[in-house]
Amino acid sequence: MKKILFVLLFSVLMVGAGFIIYLKSNPPLVMNSYTSPNDSTIRIVEIENKGLNEIQLQQILVNDKLPENVELVVSKSEPFEAETKLEDNPNITYHKLRQINIFPSKYIDREAVGKQPQHYAVKVEAPNIKTITIKYNYLKLPFTLTAELQTKK
Repeated sequence: MKKILFVLLFSVLMVGAGFIIYLKSNPPLVMNSYTSPNDSTIRIVEIENKGLNEIQLQQILVNDKLPENVELVVSKSEPFEAETKLEDNPNITYHKLRQINIFPSKYIDREAVGKQPQHYAVKVEAPNIKTITIKYNYLKLPFTLTAELQTKK
């Protein structure tokens, strides 16, 4: 009986460890694109949850330091592109970083434009932005996504 219990417990631990290794090697949050509105100190970084569960953002770092200002931007219509009108747009709302979870893109109802969130982005304000690091939780596990932004020449 002890042998069966040991094998069962060992199997559960191995499956759990394999699941965590899989999650860590395939993180759910991705950065799709980024834009710079008129001000060169601001970046709008579009993010997408490719996972199966919601993501809770924890912290944003710019060049390994806290930025001057950071907001989560939610669009109920168009994606965040260079020509997207961000100010005075009724379909775009700004939130504190931990105020809203990022819903998985697989479950977003694309027919509900104007009613439900369709796209997510992070608005970061800091001088000389070279790298952006997003720390977040997925299934109560901590993850980090770092991206280097190209500088205009």
